Amino acid sequence: DYTATLGDLAGEFEGIGAEVAMKDGQMTVTAPIVGSPAAEAGIRAGDVILEVDDQPTSEMSLVEAVFNVRGPEGTSVRLLVIHPDETEPVEIEVIRGEIELASVSFQMVDDIAHIRISQFGEKTDEELESVLATVTAEAATGIILDVRHNPGGLLDTVVNIISRFLEKGVILIIRDNEGNEKIIEVNHQELTTELPMVVLVDAASASGSEVLAGALQDHSRAIIAGSTTFGKGSVNILDELGNGFGLYITTARWLTPDGHLIEGEGITPDYPLEFSGDDAVQWAIDYLHSNQ
Repeated sequence: DYTATLGDLAGEFEGIGAEVAMKDGQMTVTAPIVGSPAAEAGIRAGDVILEVDDQPTSEMSLVEAVFNVRGPEGTSVRLLVIHPDETEPVEIEVIRGEIELASVSFQMVDDIAHIRISQFGEKTDEELESVLATVTAEAATGIILDVRHNPGGLLDTVVNIISRFLEKGVILIIRDNEGNEKIIEVNHQELTTELPMVVLVDAASASGSEVLAGALQDHSRAIIAGSTTFGKGSVNILDELGNGFGLYITTARWLTPDGHLIEGEGITPDYPLEFSGDDAVQWAIDYLHSNQ
């Protein structure tokens, strides 16, 4: 878990490049990363991975299975898989490579920029800066910032991201167990935007996603739409133990600029939505068009 966490936050790891999940008790590929060793070897979305190097995945947790699939660049791993709509398993050998995880994706929908942030890692702010430059060049009239299913990440990154949408002011308040408070304010950024915004959230938007939503909501910088967020407003320090393990230590709580406690409460959206997926994106597009 500790090794995987460090790799995810760094935005890169060594492995085959496939997103997996447990479905009906089986390790299932949700999507191979485009251009990854997995995709090039013939791994498909929906594949069930039965064995990793002759070891049954049914006897592993998902974390254990992922760890066994990952490994040094240039080494190989043998996977026994069943493709969708097929009954006979096939063995596929994949040569591991260095996998880069983009945390920011972007598309223009007419004149609206739909920007999705999957987590706040070491490279997220750099990725967003590039996207915002494109948004400016494309003459977008509004932004949908989509942090649904975003579990959080690095606080410094979150602060830098928010600072691209706020000119000044408090971003969050950190309160320790003795009531001492530390105020975190906007960092000056060269590339910023004042375009109208809708932030999409859901019950899986947690931690840094809630800091972002809370700050933009309290400053009336964006409309928050979706469902009440997860409610994880704790400050954690990741401490490395010397034996390959890590320990998360909770040291404080986060509050929004107006003093709203995130922990156990979450961020209440301005517009609760009963639908999700692309329907929520369309709602945001319609909202931005109707309020121009």
